[in-house]
Amino acid sequence: MNKILKTFRLKLVLCFFFTASFLTVLAQEPKTVSKLYLQMGAGGGTFNSTDGGFAATAIIKNNASISLSYHHLEMKPKNQPSDYQAETGYILFIPYTNQITSNMDFVSLSVGKFYRISKKIWATTEGGLSYSRGEKVEYKKAQSVSSSIIIAGSTTSNYTTTKENKSALGVMLQSDINWAFCSFMGVGAGVYANLNSVQSPIAFQVKLLIGKMGREKHTNSILK
Repeated sequence: MNKILKTFRLKLVLCFFFTASFLTVLAQEPKTVSKLYLQMGAGGGTFNSTDGGFAATAIIKNNASISLSYHHLEMKPKNQPSDYQAETGYILFIPYTNQITSNMDFVSLSVGKFYRISKKIWATTEGGLSYSRGEKVEYKKAQSVSSSIIIAGSTTSNYTTTKENKSALGVMLQSDINWAFCSFMGVGAGVYANLNSVQSPIAFQVKLLIGKMGREKHTNSILK
């Protein structure tokens, strides 16, 4: 448990360090940057994944966008056998399932296009590079074994598993739509695909935005 907490704290500190550095550099050119905000999101996607992460995004005056993002996912391994059965059981008559999952972390830098929809609403589409580190799970067929006592019992999985950490460079594709309900805060939703050799998830996120929203005037907006 202590090792997990230390790893989580390290990831959080590194994420905030890189995000703060990113925002600091961009903030040096206030006349060039029209929007500058931090995103905090959570969601899910393919491989029964759960996803959480952070991102820093800047909208440049020439309608370009640039984002630095970090994601952590927990998901079903892509090579899980079709006949795989997880360990199940009960303790004090409370049932449980020990489902094998794989974790993945990746950092990406992407650039793209900003689209103004209305005074408070905008969208972005971006593509770029990512660095991923994830777990590769190996499965070996085994015999299920059941055991029980009065208050507890279990049936082991029909596969034994081992995990190995793998790293890979990949491609990040993402698209967001955002709404600034005040000058310093907004909400958004987006989808992304991270393509790499370890495992390639496609996910949806709901986001909270904090920063310089730079809400536009109605002039030249699509919706008036």
